Amino acid sequence: MRKLAVFALILGFALAAPIHYFKVKGIRGAVVSRPDVDSVSVYIMVRGGSSYDPAGKEGTADLLTTMLVKGTEKYDAVKFAEKVETMGSSIDAYTDTDSIYITGWSLKEYFLPTFELLADAMLHPAFSPEQLKKEKARLITSLAQKWDEPGYLASEMFRSLVLKGTAFGREETPETVKKITREDLVRYHKRFFTKRNIFVVFSGNITPSQAKEAVKKYLGKMEKGREFPLLPVERQTRSTRIYIVNRPGAPQTQIRIGYISAGLAVADRVPRTVANYILGGGGFSSRMMKKIRSVEGLTYGIYSYFSAYGKGGMFVVSTFTKNDTVGRTIKLALEEIKKFRQQGATEEELKKAKGYYLGSYALKLETPMDFAYRLLVGELYGLGKDYLYWEKKQVPRLKLSQVNLAARKYFREKPVVILCVGPADKIKPQLEKFGEVKVIQPPEFK
Repeated sequence: MRKLAVFALILGFALAAPIHYFKVKGIRGAVVSRPDVDSVSVYIMVRGGSSYDPAGKEGTADLLTTMLVKGTEKYDAVKFAEKVETMGSSIDAYTDTDSIYITGWSLKEYFLPTFELLADAMLHPAFSPEQLKKEKARLITSLAQKWDEPGYLASEMFRSLVLKGTAFGREETPETVKKITREDLVRYHKRFFTKRNIFVVFSGNITPSQAKEAVKKYLGKMEKGREFPLLPVERQTRSTRIYIVNRPGAPQTQIRIGYISAGLAVADRVPRTVANYILGGGGFSSRMMKKIRSVEGLTYGIYSYFSAYGKGGMFVVSTFTKNDTVGRTIKLALEEIKKFRQQGATEEELKKAKGYYLGSYALKLETPMDFAYRLLVGELYGLGKDYLYWEKKQVPRLKLSQVNLAARKYFREKPVVILCVGPADKIKPQLEKFGEVKVIQPPEFK
């Protein structure tokens, strides 16, 4: 009973939380007032992200966000961290494909001094040469470790191969990061950190007037600039291509299957999302997991998803298996896609999928930061103001015919790109039944 009561309370606030959109000093934003909490969260989106990295210097946006919280013109890295920690607050920044995010959290009484520090980091980063040298070294070490991990290697090389020729098909590696200079960070910062190119969301125990006054006072002196658009994905996956990234001696093989697909801003996004939940996005409830893990015992996990890249995206199936069952695992995955596309979902599957989205909806908006992030995603990809509550507003009305239409439209078993990371001598014969196989070597770093 207690869990139900807590769930009902969360759901009530999620549905009742008012959203106030504003524009002050040329800066757009929104306020989600939550008087039920004693804190304030801030989420600032800067359009751009890694898709706008200079060619040959991939990692510029990533390194820049690291440096934002490593000292300003007023405070060095140590002093800045001390001031944030003294209030028990947090300030962070990270890079995504299409945007940069600067986040802040504080208790209500420390909101203004925390936001002042956040604005200082955002507007006046020091980009200290000494600190930059340290952060570049850390990022290079981190990337080298990531690229050595088979799952990361598979996902990054798969994305690069599928989206080759677009802004999203480039790789951030230790070698590209080594080329980045302080001047690159300064240029990127000046170009993208402008009034027209940001969107600010406040969520928590704060009023619209308090939020607007803070923006006016601490961000109002930003340059006007311009809004940078989402970049296009202008090519399609027109033929099946099969790749092996050779890892001699690997005990198992990472598998990725997929193709270029539509982005998030499609009219049938909700039926497509629910259809994917049934096919491979629903964990142990999905068809792929039931067939390939539970029945066949070929893997511990398999899932599918749509990922957004600018105005386009990818559909991806991700899994791993023993080296001697790679061919069978791929065959079954493709068969499940084909079967689902041709036969569609059942009423029972749709009922369970609806139950999941309606049941988990409130928990996805449990914290002020949850509200803020979802608002920003809706803003970035042009999903409309109803995106915050899409599960509650659109899922109950969803019909089986809509889900099955989306399945026929967005899922296919060919043409696809197949990438495997594993020992080529053991898995290549299994893959040749699907088409010509190209063996490539993993990137090497000096």
